[in-house]
Amino acid sequence: MTTTVRLSAFAAAAVFASSASAQGLDWRVTPYMWGTSIRGDVGLGPVRREVDHSFSDILNVLSGAMLMHVEAQSGDHIGFGDLAWFAVEPEDEIATVGGVAELELDATILELGYAQRIDASAFEVGLRYWDIGVEIDPALAAGVARGDNWVDLFGGFRHTSELSESWDLTTRANIGAGGSDLTIGVQLEFARTLRRGNAIVAGFRLVDIDYEQRNASGVPVAVDLMLAGATFGFKFD
Repeated sequence: MTTTVRLSAFAAAAVFASSASAQGLDWRVTPYMWGTSIRGDVGLGPVRREVDHSFSDILNVLSGAMLMHVEAQSGDHIGFGDLAWFAVEPEDEIATVGGVAELELDATILELGYAQRIDASAFEVGLRYWDIGVEIDPALAAGVARGDNWVDLFGGFRHTSELSESWDLTTRANIGAGGSDLTIGVQLEFARTLRRGNAIVAGFRLVDIDYEQRNASGVPVAVDLMLAGATFGFKFD
């Protein structure tokens, strides 16, 4: 993500949080960065490639990204949403475990859900929309470009532990299925509370996807990927 895009996201989040506070809800808006690695394999029709890219590999070929988490709370009721979009478009060939290929990946993960808080914990349910676009250029075949989108129902829990007056730790885990065969999400987030309730947040996020279906064009699409890495953001309260 470019510096201009990051600054725009932070400015928009600050304005949104400020105006939303006047509506009587406790709003928290968190633009963040995710230093994810990508491991697993993707398949389009008969072409399948195993992928193993570290964050440093992805950073060199990242063409765009936008990540934002939003929550609105009233009493013990919490509504939340999360958007994670990134595009990986290498200019040169990338080495994969299965050989040498050029892999372009455009992924959007949009999450909308509801959580019911019970003391320091909360149970949550929601919908997660996936839009995965993949292009594979094998060394000995013409480029294959396809993708698919689907919706999963997920359920899980979260728990917040107060470590000190200024620090707390939130643990979140969920499991989903529906359009996909199975998805798993795990997240740890440390928050350092500042003045006026804002906070610096940092932690770790893992998302595992297991999907294999025919898309609208009848082409088999297989996505078996694990995205995992450190997160860092700023929470506007």
